[in-house]
Amino acid sequence: MGLNKIAIVGPESSGKSSLSEALAKKYHTTFVKEYAREYLINLADNYREEDLLQIAMGQIEAEKKEKKKADKFLFCDTNLLVIIIWSKYKYGKVNPLIIEKYKPDDYALHLLLKPDLEYADDPLRENPSFEERTEIFKMYKEKLIALNVKFEIIAGQNKSRLYNAVKALDSHF
Repeated sequence: MGLNKIAIVGPESSGKSSLSEALAKKYHTTFVKEYAREYLINLADNYREEDLLQIAMGQIEAEKKEKKKADKFLFCDTNLLVIIIWSKYKYGKVNPLIIEKYKPDDYALHLLLKPDLEYADDPLRENPSFEERTEIFKMYKEKLIALNVKFEIIAGQNKSRLYNAVKALDSHF
């Protein structure tokens, strides 16, 4: 059985990082951290639309690096779909190179996280309102349907969120 890349996507503060880490621990493998965090923390000024391409390229490289260490699953705390949706939401357009670099079929499954967790304030986040996060969630769902890729919606608080993700993985693999 080969390696299954799992993309964990969804709006801000939907638990992507926590779930990625928890799943990696549960399945004794590794996960790809969200490169945008590292990039934005090291950025001297506010990011611009042009920075999204650099973030996309960094995310691709991070996946390549972690893939070498993975066993059965590689959990990706975001992927280029997150950048595509964010760019469309924030700027109303997406750099064609980012679209070209996104290979949805490289992922065996996308886990789309519902924005049903309490918003956790973070200086890198921009959309604290439940309405905005719900709107962004709908954009993800529509895009995943349009791409015709396998995805599961994951909801729930605390351990039930992890349980629901494990259940989804077990039903696919």
